Amino acid sequence: MKETNLPKIIRANKNDKNKIKGVLKLGFSSDPLIRWVFPDPNIYLESFDVWMEEFSKISFANDVVFAEENFNGASLWHPPGFEFDESCLYPTLEWMTEERIEFVSQFFDEFSNYHPDDAWYLAFIGVDPSKQGLGVGSFILKEALKHIDELGERAYLESSNPRNMSLYERHGFESMGKVQIGDSPPAHPMIREPRK
Repeated sequence: MKETNLPKIIRANKNDKNKIKGVLKLGFSSDPLIRWVFPDPNIYLESFDVWMEEFSKISFANDVVFAEENFNGASLWHPPGFEFDESCLYPTLEWMTEERIEFVSQFFDEFSNYHPDDAWYLAFIGVDPSKQGLGVGSFILKEALKHIDELGERAYLESSNPRNMSLYERHGFESMGKVQIGDSPPAHPMIREPRK
């Protein structure tokens, strides 16, 4: 690949919010975990907008939304120590049965047992399906991790797609275990120590 063809990564701002939300919605449309939470496509399309709105607030406020310059991919990060108030997402779960809510709650509670308070959290990273496999996600991740390494801090993520495990491992993440509740797909909390 020629140097001029490499994806250029930028820090997106609030003016880019709709583009960021759009590409992440496309990128997660076949994600095993998100589609386990939202198996109905219409509910997914409505609910994911709410999730993106809430998760992106934190990322934009901390200037940690990394994107490919043409918005073919993007990532949302949360700084260390930030506690996300999940109650803002409850309206997106109203369609669920009590049993389903129990499974989903258990799943995310299990993840919280792994989540270190002192690490940057990769809340979402996604690439337009038509651009997947071209290195866009890798370049976005590399740029964000460069920033985190400069701060000398750790990074944490939750890999909900088995195809992405090798990508994360190439960037220095290590699996901390496996989370699976009921009929959920398996997912892996992963940690990365800072690099000098």
